[in-house]
Amino acid sequence: MQGLLLRLSTLDTDAESAVRVIAYFDSLVRDHVSVPVLLSATAHLTQCPVGLLDAATGRATRRHPGGQVDHVDHNDRPGAVRELAAGLGAVWMEREGTPHGMDEIVLERFAAAAEVTLERAVALAREGRDPALVELALSAETGEAERARALRLLGFDPATPLQALAIAVPADKGFALVPGLRTMGHHVRAARIGDTEAVLVASALPRLPDSARVGIGPELPGSRVAESWTGARTALRFTGPQDRVVRWTELGALALYADVPDAAIAELADVRSMERLGGEGRAAVRALCAEGSVRRAATVLHLHHSSMAVRIARAESALGFSLADSAGRLRAHLALALVRLRANGETG
Repeated sequence: MQGLLLRLSTLDTDAESAVRVIAYFDSLVRDHVSVPVLLSATAHLTQCPVGLLDAATGRATRRHPGGQVDHVDHNDRPGAVRELAAGLGAVWMEREGTPHGMDEIVLERFAAAAEVTLERAVALAREGRDPALVELALSAETGEAERARALRLLGFDPATPLQALAIAVPADKGFALVPGLRTMGHHVRAARIGDTEAVLVASALPRLPDSARVGIGPELPGSRVAESWTGARTALRFTGPQDRVVRWTELGALALYADVPDAAIAELADVRSMERLGGEGRAAVRALCAEGSVRRAATVLHLHHSSMAVRIARAESALGFSLADSAGRLRAHLALALVRLRANGETG
Protein backbone atom coordinates (compact mmCIF):
# COMPACT_ATOMS: atom_id res chain seq x y z
CA MET A 1 0.00 0.00 0.00
CA GLN A 2 2.79 2.44 0.92
CA GLY A 3 4.36 1.88 -2.49
CA LEU A 4 1.25 3.35 -4.08
CA LEU A 5 1.52 6.64 -2.19
CA LEU A 6 2.11 9.20 -4.96
CA ARG A 7 1.86 12.95 -4.92
CA LEU A 8 -0.41 14.35 -7.60
CA SER A 9 2.38 16.67 -8.73
CA THR A 10 4.21 13.60 -10.04
CA LEU A 11 1.24 12.03 -11.78
CA ASP A 12 0.39 12.45 -15.43
CA THR A 13 -3.22 12.48 -16.55
CA ASP A 14 -2.95 9.21 -18.41
CA ALA A 15 -4.44 5.76 -18.04
CA GLU A 16 -1.50 4.41 -16.07
CA SER A 17 -1.81 7.12 -13.44
CA ALA A 18 -5.55 6.53 -13.18
CA VAL A 19 -5.00 2.82 -12.61
CA ARG A 20 -2.48 3.56 -9.87
CA VAL A 21 -4.93 5.91 -8.12
CA ILE A 22 -7.67 3.28 -8.31
CA ALA A 23 -5.30 0.62 -6.96
CA TYR A 24 -4.29 2.92 -4.11
CA PHE A 25 -7.86 3.43 -2.89
CA ASP A 26 -8.71 -0.22 -3.50
CA SER A 27 -5.84 -1.18 -1.19
CA LEU A 28 -7.20 1.12 1.53
CA VAL A 29 -10.63 -0.51 1.26
CA ARG A 30 -9.09 -3.99 1.27
CA ASP A 31 -7.17 -3.14 4.46
CA HIS A 32 -10.41 -2.09 6.20
CA VAL A 33 -8.93 1.28 7.20
CA SER A 34 -10.80 3.60 9.53
CA VAL A 35 -12.14 7.02 8.57
CA PRO A 36 -9.15 8.88 10.12
CA VAL A 37 -6.70 6.67 8.20
CA LEU A 38 -8.63 7.16 4.95
CA LEU A 39 -8.56 10.93 5.42
CA SER A 40 -4.84 10.92 6.24
CA ALA A 41 -3.97 8.73 3.25
CA THR A 42 -6.00 10.92 0.87
CA ALA A 43 -4.43 14.13 2.17
CA HIS A 44 -0.96 12.63 1.66
CA LEU A 45 -1.87 11.58 -1.86
CA THR A 46 -3.38 14.91 -2.93
CA GLN A 47 -1.04 17.15 -0.90
CA CYS A 48 -4.00 19.39 -0.12
CA PRO A 49 -6.66 19.47 2.65
CA VAL A 50 -9.45 16.94 2.27
CA GLY A 51 -12.60 16.42 4.28
CA LEU A 52 -15.45 14.06 5.10
CA LEU A 53 -18.96 14.75 6.34
CA ASP A 54 -20.45 11.88 8.35
CA ALA A 55 -24.20 12.33 7.99
CA ALA A 56 -24.91 10.04 10.97
CA THR A 57 -23.13 12.36 13.38
CA GLY A 58 -23.35 15.62 11.44
CA ARG A 59 -19.59 15.99 12.00
CA ALA A 60 -17.44 17.36 9.19
CA THR A 61 -13.70 16.65 9.55
CA ARG A 62 -10.87 18.23 7.57
CA ARG A 63 -7.41 16.62 7.34
CA HIS A 64 -4.31 18.49 6.19
CA PRO A 65 -1.30 16.85 4.49
CA GLY A 66 0.85 17.70 7.52
CA GLY A 67 -1.46 15.75 9.83
CA GLN A 68 -3.49 18.63 11.33
CA VAL A 69 -7.13 17.77 11.92
CA ASP A 70 -9.94 20.26 12.44
CA HIS A 71 -13.71 20.14 12.48
CA VAL A 72 -15.73 22.50 10.33
CA ASP A 73 -19.36 23.46 9.89
CA HIS A 74 -21.05 20.84 7.74
CA ASN A 75 -22.25 23.57 5.38
CA ASP A 76 -18.72 24.98 5.00
CA ARG A 77 -17.21 22.61 2.47
CA PRO A 78 -15.05 24.62 0.05
CA GLY A 79 -13.55 23.13 -3.07
CA ALA A 80 -14.67 20.09 -5.05
CA VAL A 81 -17.41 18.16 -3.24
CA ARG A 82 -18.78 14.68 -3.93
CA GLU A 83 -21.96 13.49 -2.20
CA LEU A 84 -21.93 9.90 -0.96
CA ALA A 85 -24.56 7.32 -1.80
CA ALA A 86 -27.38 6.36 0.56
CA GLY A 87 -27.20 9.70 2.33
CA LEU A 88 -24.00 8.71 4.15
CA GLY A 89 -22.49 12.20 3.82
CA ALA A 90 -19.96 13.78 1.50
CA VAL A 91 -16.22 14.13 0.79
CA TRP A 92 -14.30 17.07 -0.61
CA MET A 93 -10.88 18.41 -1.64
CA GLU A 94 -9.60 21.94 -1.02
CA ARG A 95 -6.93 22.55 -3.65
CA GLU A 96 -5.78 26.13 -4.13
CA GLY A 97 -5.26 27.39 -7.64
CA THR A 98 -5.76 25.33 -10.78
CA PRO A 99 -7.23 21.86 -10.23
CA HIS A 100 -4.88 18.99 -10.98
CA GLY A 101 -5.68 16.74 -13.90
CA MET A 102 -6.22 13.72 -11.62
CA ASP A 103 -8.42 15.50 -9.07
CA GLU A 104 -11.66 14.20 -10.53
CA ILE A 105 -10.72 10.53 -10.40
CA VAL A 106 -9.14 10.94 -6.96
CA LEU A 107 -12.35 12.50 -5.64
CA GLU A 108 -14.38 9.72 -7.22
CA ARG A 109 -12.28 6.95 -5.63
CA PHE A 110 -12.11 8.83 -2.31
CA ALA A 111 -15.92 8.93 -2.25
CA ALA A 112 -16.21 5.23 -3.12
CA ALA A 113 -13.77 4.28 -0.34
CA ALA A 114 -15.60 6.52 2.14
CA GLU A 115 -18.93 4.87 1.29
CA VAL A 116 -17.52 1.40 1.95
CA THR A 117 -15.86 2.51 5.20
CA LEU A 118 -19.03 4.12 6.58
CA GLU A 119 -21.31 1.31 5.39
CA ARG A 120 -19.17 -1.26 7.16
CA ALA A 121 -19.89 0.39 10.50
CA VAL A 122 -23.62 0.29 9.75
CA ALA A 123 -23.39 -3.38 8.73
CA LEU A 124 -21.63 -4.26 11.99
CA ALA A 125 -24.50 -2.80 13.98
CA ARG A 126 -27.17 -4.50 11.87
CA GLU A 127 -25.45 -7.86 12.31
CA GLY A 128 -25.38 -7.33 16.06
CA ARG A 129 -21.59 -7.34 16.15
CA ASP A 130 -21.27 -5.15 19.21
CA PRO A 131 -17.69 -6.23 19.98
CA ALA A 132 -16.12 -4.48 17.00
CA LEU A 133 -18.02 -1.28 17.71
CA VAL A 134 -17.28 -1.39 21.44
CA GLU A 135 -13.58 -1.81 20.75
CA LEU A 136 -13.71 1.06 18.26
CA ALA A 137 -15.45 3.33 20.78
CA LEU A 138 -12.94 2.53 23.55
CA SER A 139 -9.76 2.81 21.50
CA ALA A 140 -7.61 5.86 22.20
CA GLU A 141 -6.66 5.85 18.49
CA THR A 142 -10.25 6.37 17.29
CA GLY A 143 -11.09 9.80 15.92
CA GLU A 144 -13.85 11.89 17.45
CA ALA A 145 -16.28 11.52 14.56
CA GLU A 146 -15.66 7.78 14.26
CA ARG A 147 -16.16 7.31 18.02
CA ALA A 148 -19.43 9.25 17.88
CA ARG A 149 -20.66 7.07 15.02
CA ALA A 150 -19.73 3.87 16.88
CA LEU A 151 -21.54 5.05 20.01
CA ARG A 152 -24.67 5.97 18.05
CA LEU A 153 -24.68 2.57 16.36
CA LEU A 154 -24.39 0.99 19.81
CA GLY A 155 -27.41 2.99 20.95
CA PHE A 156 -25.56 5.61 23.03
CA ASP A 157 -25.81 9.37 22.72
CA PRO A 158 -22.19 10.62 22.44
CA ALA A 159 -23.06 13.52 24.77
CA THR A 160 -24.46 11.24 27.49
CA PRO A 161 -22.16 10.31 30.41
CA LEU A 162 -20.88 6.75 30.10
CA GLN A 163 -18.87 4.41 32.30
CA ALA A 164 -16.50 1.68 31.19
CA LEU A 165 -16.01 -1.52 33.17
CA ALA A 166 -13.07 -3.90 32.91
CA ILE A 167 -13.87 -7.45 34.06
CA ALA A 168 -11.11 -10.01 34.54
CA VAL A 169 -11.59 -13.17 32.50
CA PRO A 170 -11.89 -16.07 32.70
CA ALA A 171 -14.38 -15.58 35.51
CA ASP A 172 -17.07 -18.06 36.47
CA LYS A 173 -19.63 -15.40 37.30
CA GLY A 174 -18.18 -12.26 35.75
CA PHE A 175 -20.14 -12.41 32.53
CA ALA A 176 -23.40 -12.69 34.46
CA LEU A 177 -22.95 -9.02 35.30
CA VAL A 178 -23.87 -7.97 31.75
CA PRO A 179 -27.30 -9.66 31.51
CA GLY A 180 -27.87 -8.75 35.15
CA LEU A 181 -27.35 -5.06 34.45
CA ARG A 182 -29.61 -5.28 31.41
CA THR A 183 -32.31 -6.90 33.51
CA MET A 184 -32.06 -3.93 35.88
CA GLY A 185 -32.80 -1.59 32.97
CA HIS A 186 -29.25 -0.45 32.19
CA HIS A 187 -28.23 0.07 28.57
CA VAL A 188 -25.14 -2.14 28.27
CA ARG A 189 -22.79 -3.19 25.47
CA ALA A 190 -19.83 -5.55 25.93
CA ALA A 191 -16.83 -6.98 24.10
CA ARG A 192 -13.83 -9.18 24.84
CA ILE A 193 -10.61 -7.16 24.50
CA GLY A 194 -7.51 -9.21 25.17
CA ASP A 195 -7.86 -10.92 28.54
CA THR A 196 -10.50 -8.45 29.72
CA GLU A 197 -14.25 -8.12 29.23
CA ALA A 198 -15.01 -4.50 28.31
CA VAL A 199 -18.45 -3.19 29.25
CA LEU A 200 -20.08 0.14 28.40
CA VAL A 201 -22.93 1.36 30.63
CA ALA A 202 -25.01 4.47 30.02
CA SER A 203 -26.25 5.16 33.54
CA ALA A 204 -24.96 5.25 37.10
CA LEU A 205 -24.00 1.80 38.32
CA PRO A 206 -25.50 0.16 41.39
CA ARG A 207 -23.35 -1.62 43.94
CA LEU A 208 -21.90 -4.60 42.10
CA PRO A 209 -21.59 -8.10 43.56
CA ASP A 210 -18.05 -9.30 44.29
CA SER A 211 -18.42 -12.43 42.18
CA ALA A 212 -15.77 -11.26 39.72
CA ARG A 213 -12.86 -8.84 39.71
CA VAL A 214 -14.13 -5.60 38.20
CA GLY A 215 -12.50 -2.22 37.59
CA ILE A 216 -14.91 0.69 37.13
CA GLY A 217 -13.84 3.75 35.17
CA PRO A 218 -14.96 7.33 35.84
CA GLU A 219 -18.27 8.60 34.47
CA LEU A 220 -17.41 10.79 31.46
CA PRO A 221 -19.09 12.11 28.30
CA GLY A 222 -19.16 9.61 25.47
CA SER A 223 -16.52 11.57 23.58
CA ARG A 224 -14.10 10.73 26.43
CA VAL A 225 -15.11 7.12 26.99
CA ALA A 226 -11.61 5.94 26.06
CA GLU A 227 -10.39 7.71 29.22
CA SER A 228 -12.99 5.86 31.27
CA TRP A 229 -11.75 2.58 29.78
CA THR A 230 -8.17 3.46 30.74
CA GLY A 231 -9.35 4.21 34.28
CA ALA A 232 -11.30 0.95 34.43
CA ARG A 233 -8.26 -1.10 33.42
CA THR A 234 -6.14 0.72 35.99
CA ALA A 235 -8.72 0.04 38.70
CA LEU A 236 -8.83 -3.64 37.71
CA ARG A 237 -5.12 -3.93 38.44
CA PHE A 238 -5.77 -2.92 42.05
CA THR A 239 -8.37 -5.64 42.61
CA GLY A 240 -7.59 -8.67 44.76
CA PRO A 241 -9.16 -11.51 46.77
CA GLN A 242 -10.69 -9.05 49.24
CA ASP A 243 -11.06 -6.04 46.91
CA ARG A 244 -13.02 -7.60 44.06
CA VAL A 245 -14.61 -4.38 42.79
CA VAL A 246 -12.52 -1.21 42.61
CA ARG A 247 -13.58 2.19 41.26
CA TRP A 248 -10.99 4.42 39.64
CA THR A 249 -12.46 7.43 41.44
CA GLU A 250 -11.63 5.80 44.79
CA LEU A 251 -7.97 5.15 43.98
CA GLY A 252 -6.85 8.75 44.37
CA ALA A 253 -3.05 9.07 44.31
CA LEU A 254 -2.69 5.28 44.16
CA ALA A 255 -3.58 5.44 40.46
CA LEU A 256 -0.20 7.04 39.77
CA TYR A 257 1.58 3.84 40.81
CA ALA A 258 0.03 1.99 37.88
CA ASP A 259 2.62 3.71 35.68
CA VAL A 260 5.57 2.54 37.78
CA PRO A 261 7.51 -0.25 36.00
CA ASP A 262 6.99 -3.69 37.49
CA ALA A 263 10.75 -4.16 37.92
CA ALA A 264 10.93 -1.04 40.08
CA ILE A 265 8.05 -2.25 42.26
CA ALA A 266 9.65 -5.67 42.64
CA GLU A 267 12.82 -4.09 44.06
CA LEU A 268 11.00 -2.39 46.96
CA ALA A 269 11.79 -4.04 50.30
CA ASP A 270 8.24 -3.49 51.61
CA VAL A 271 6.77 -5.25 48.59
CA ARG A 272 9.13 -8.22 48.88
CA SER A 273 8.36 -8.55 52.60
CA MET A 274 4.60 -8.28 52.01
CA GLU A 275 4.73 -10.98 49.33
CA ARG A 276 6.57 -13.31 51.73
CA LEU A 277 3.76 -12.96 54.28
CA GLY A 278 1.44 -15.14 52.22
CA GLY A 279 -2.29 -14.79 51.82
CA GLU A 280 -3.23 -15.27 55.48
CA GLY A 281 -0.73 -12.69 56.72
CA ARG A 282 -1.69 -10.15 54.07
CA ALA A 283 -5.38 -10.60 54.92
CA ALA A 284 -4.63 -9.79 58.55
CA VAL A 285 -2.62 -6.69 57.62
CA ARG A 286 -5.31 -5.53 55.21
CA ALA A 287 -8.03 -5.93 57.85
CA LEU A 288 -5.99 -3.95 60.36
CA CYS A 289 -5.34 -1.17 57.83
CA ALA A 290 -9.05 -0.99 57.01
CA GLU A 291 -10.40 -1.19 60.57
CA GLY A 292 -7.68 0.63 62.53
CA SER A 293 -7.67 -1.74 65.52
CA VAL A 294 -6.83 -5.39 66.23
CA ARG A 295 -10.24 -6.10 67.78
CA ARG A 296 -12.25 -4.74 64.85
CA ALA A 297 -9.94 -6.50 62.38
CA ALA A 298 -10.43 -9.76 64.28
CA THR A 299 -14.19 -9.37 64.02
CA VAL A 300 -13.97 -8.87 60.24
CA LEU A 301 -11.88 -12.03 59.84
CA HIS A 302 -13.97 -13.98 62.39
CA LEU A 303 -10.95 -14.52 64.67
CA HIS A 304 -10.41 -14.20 68.39
CA HIS A 305 -8.58 -10.93 69.08
CA SER A 306 -5.65 -12.77 70.64
CA SER A 307 -5.21 -14.86 67.48
CA MET A 308 -5.35 -11.71 65.43
CA ALA A 309 -2.74 -10.08 67.64
CA VAL A 310 -0.41 -13.02 67.03
CA ARG A 311 -0.81 -12.69 63.27
CA ILE A 312 -0.13 -8.96 63.38
CA ALA A 313 2.96 -9.50 65.51
CA ARG A 314 4.30 -12.00 62.98
CA ALA A 315 3.55 -9.57 60.16
CA GLU A 316 5.36 -6.72 61.92
CA SER A 317 8.38 -8.95 62.44
CA ALA A 318 8.44 -9.88 58.73
CA LEU A 319 7.82 -6.32 57.51
CA GLY A 320 10.31 -4.70 59.85
CA PHE A 321 8.04 -1.88 61.02
CA SER A 322 5.15 -1.35 63.42
CA LEU A 323 1.50 -1.36 62.41
CA ALA A 324 0.39 0.26 65.66
CA ASP A 325 0.26 3.80 64.26
CA SER A 326 -1.28 5.39 61.18
CA ALA A 327 2.10 5.91 59.48
CA GLY A 328 2.90 2.20 59.65
CA ARG A 329 -0.55 1.21 58.44
CA LEU A 330 -0.32 3.67 55.52
CA ARG A 331 3.03 2.13 54.56
CA ALA A 332 1.51 -1.34 54.72
CA HIS A 333 -1.56 -0.26 52.74
CA LEU A 334 0.67 1.02 49.93
CA ALA A 335 2.72 -2.18 49.95
CA LEU A 336 -0.47 -4.25 49.68
CA ALA A 337 -1.63 -2.17 46.70
CA LEU A 338 1.73 -2.63 44.95
CA VAL A 339 1.60 -6.38 45.56
CA ARG A 340 -1.77 -6.45 43.75
CA LEU A 341 -0.31 -4.46 40.87
CA ARG A 342 2.51 -6.99 40.61
CA ALA A 343 0.09 -9.91 40.73
CA ASN A 344 -2.27 -8.51 38.09
CA GLY A 345 0.31 -7.09 35.70
CA GLU A 346 -0.81 -5.17 32.64
CA THR A 347 -4.54 -5.64 32.10
CA GLY A 348 -6.49 -5.38 28.85
